[in-house]
Amino acid sequence: MSLKCFCSHSWDWIAAIVIAEAFSDDPLCTCMLPFRHGRVKILMKRIHLFEFTDLSWYPQIFRQMQTDYLQFAATMGAGHKNLVPFLQKALQHAGTLEIVDLCSGGTGPWIRLQDQLRQAGSPVTVKLTDKYPHPEAIQTWKIEDRLGIEYLAEPVDAMQVPEHLKGMRTMFEGFHHFKPEQARAILQDAAEKKAAIGIFEASFKPPLGILLLVLSPVITFLTYFIVTPFLKPRTWQRFFWTYLVPIVPIATCWDGVISMLRGYSPQALDKLTSVIYVKDYTWEAGFASTGTPLFEFTYLIGFPMCEAASNP
Repeated sequence: MSLKCFCSHSWDWIAAIVIAEAFSDDPLCTCMLPFRHGRVKILMKRIHLFEFTDLSWYPQIFRQMQTDYLQFAATMGAGHKNLVPFLQKALQHAGTLEIVDLCSGGTGPWIRLQDQLRQAGSPVTVKLTDKYPHPEAIQTWKIEDRLGIEYLAEPVDAMQVPEHLKGMRTMFEGFHHFKPEQARAILQDAAEKKAAIGIFEASFKPPLGILLLVLSPVITFLTYFIVTPFLKPRTWQRFFWTYLVPIVPIATCWDGVISMLRGYSPQALDKLTSVIYVKDYTWEAGFASTGTPLFEFTYLIGFPMCEAASNP
């Protein structure tokens, strides 16, 4: 097990209680723990336990119910507007206004993000894709909100994106599903094809991050009960598997905690890209604001340097 603590005060480490995974060979993942005088940075191996939505035998109806809930949560705030400059930078270098969104699930942030990009001067068209596509999700949108956005019905493997899908590749809240060798394959495929790519995932932010991580199963479970009547389509299955036999809320609670423990830090992302050697292609990783004190985005963008960097 690899574990290092860097403290702003030498005695802070005494207060640290850390649960780390000892048997993983994955790259390092950075977690931040808050303390009285500053905070302790903990570097530990990421934990890659299973998530229910990754399992091939997991019922499709349960998977769709989870993605509907996550979609609802993802569109509650406007924090994705802070990612517009990163998206524009990669789009400009790649010379494209086309987006191929990978692991789209219930459509991700695009109902708002497309308009935010348009207002910033980048009127993109978006193709949503997934290994387990849910094209019905887009039908719940208003017709005017669907303009320029298409959800492909055929399954798309993020590690081997078909040649005919051109444009910048994006992935929101999906990268943690992949083990390091798979994650590297996704990035390698984009770089070799000179396609820009953007990876974005939200994570808890100190000082309340650790407390929220501990409380997140309770928060998720209660939130499910509150928001389910507002989720579409309103079917008897949704209410049955939420209120009478709450399998889906319980599975979502598990997946939510595991997704945080699976997350790649900027250091881990740099490690993944350090072995991808493609001429005239560059990478940038870091943190971006979500506009709230509770969460921050971890991001990675990659783009070809040989293209004109003017506005597309």
